[in-house]
Amino acid sequence: MTTRIRTTTTRTRNRKRKASFTSLSLFNAFFFFFVFFFCFFFPKSSWKAEAVPDGEGENDPENEKNTIKRMTSSKKNNKTSNENEENDVTVVVDGRTSSSSLTFDAVLASIKRFSLESDFELDLIRQRRFLHETPELMWNERETASFIKKELEKLGIVYEDAAEPGILARIPLDGDDDDDGEGEGGSGSGESTTTEKNKIAVLLRADMDALPVTEETNLEFKSKNEGKMHACGHDGHVAMLLGAAKLIKKVLESGEEILPDEARRGKVVYLLFQPAEEGGAGAKKMLESKTMRDMKIRPSTAFALHNWPYAETPSGSFGTRGGTIMAGAGTFEITVTGRGGHAAVPHKNVDAVVCGAKIVTDVQTIVSRKTSALDSVVVTISTFHAGTVSNVMPDEAKLTGTLRSLQPETFRWAMDELSRVANAVGLANGCEVEVSFASREVYPPTVNDAKAAEFAKRVAREIFGKEEGKVLDVAPVMPAEDFSFFANEYPSVMNWIGSYNLDIGAVHPLHSAKFILDESILKNGAAAHAGYALGFLALNSTKF
Repeated sequence: MTTRIRTTTTRTRNRKRKASFTSLSLFNAFFFFFVFFFCFFFPKSSWKAEAVPDGEGENDPENEKNTIKRMTSSKKNNKTSNENEENDVTVVVDGRTSSSSLTFDAVLASIKRFSLESDFELDLIRQRRFLHETPELMWNERETASFIKKELEKLGIVYEDAAEPGILARIPLDGDDDDDGEGEGGSGSGESTTTEKNKIAVLLRADMDALPVTEETNLEFKSKNEGKMHACGHDGHVAMLLGAAKLIKKVLESGEEILPDEARRGKVVYLLFQPAEEGGAGAKKMLESKTMRDMKIRPSTAFALHNWPYAETPSGSFGTRGGTIMAGAGTFEITVTGRGGHAAVPHKNVDAVVCGAKIVTDVQTIVSRKTSALDSVVVTISTFHAGTVSNVMPDEAKLTGTLRSLQPETFRWAMDELSRVANAVGLANGCEVEVSFASREVYPPTVNDAKAAEFAKRVAREIFGKEEGKVLDVAPVMPAEDFSFFANEYPSVMNWIGSYNLDIGAVHPLHSAKFILDESILKNGAAAHAGYALGFLALNSTKF
């Protein structure tokens, strides 16, 4: 019995030794395979490390923190060097960044400093007040355009007409006014200094038309043109873009310490002064113009500001968001045709008024019963015209209104649904119905590019400040903007510049006859334009 126990014990020990040996063998095999794999694919000759001077800080934590060590394969190094031709590499040293990021910081700091100069702000106010006194309605902004051209000429900036009286000006960062992106010493000098990769452009836009509103303020510089007023602040938008042009020129004239030569080559800032935003789709007409179609460098991004005189955006703040920021809008006209006659015998007639009244109520079901509660649609019938005397039923009724939606697909659906509902009501009441959106151009929703919006906020934090409440994530709104046409063409961002200021009475809404623009926002608006353009170009890439 004893022998059997010993034999069993011995066998058990042998099994454990064998299992242990097997585990050890597997571990060793895996370890040697890993070493072989690492040495084969990552040879020591491809490791790179920055040298540390003799006798300095082998165990010094500060020196260790400031020394950059990179370990890469030779293939990766080749790939990186190729990518660096198109995009600067950012390297962290002492908590700072080199190359394009350092250029970005220097440019933004310079723009902010220049924008705080008293002469700069006074010039912005002068420009804005002249424009406020001489408002012009859409497609008639000729005096406004003439003023803008004179201001551009003072700065030595070239421009062309585009969808006249629209203006497209350009500032080539390398000083080449031929708009060919070659720069000084370009193709004609025997040595090209610019490649296709370097040709990058940014578009900055300001609208310049006024509204058919009689001004009711007590300003010394109130409108001199009866029945016309800059009640939406487009005079301020133009002044801010002219100010941005001045800031950009100052940065370029300040030498390579701020903006190195390699960051200028092939880069262009386009300044677009647009007519007819207030219903005339000036943006679309400018995009269709030969001047813009012939641009040799397609903008990589577009930027616009709108003053926002509401309590949630006080003066000194900036707001934007990725995605839809403003609704699409369509102005519609509904014509209802019945058969008129004596009002005492309605049964012998076909009542266009009753049919029109039913259309007014039934189209509201598009919002209340056919649109998701998580979506947004507005259908408003604003006018209803029918008949001239009390005892005659008219042949016709005409209704007009506005349709709004935040999402492009919902907007298209709502337009179709409006026509379907109106025609169905007409059929049920024996009337012919025609729905038309042709009286004014339909504006699609303004959809901000998400990366452009984040970049705009990054720029704004340098201009407006990093304190809470300075740079805001805003909610979408139902007013519309034809900047949406640019946003459909380029990665773009529309932004609010807060202009609500209780102390000076800048509390009235846009389009009010009592509207007052807080002029203290002009310098930051100009700086935001300039910062977005030069900041993006400093990245040396066509993408964010």
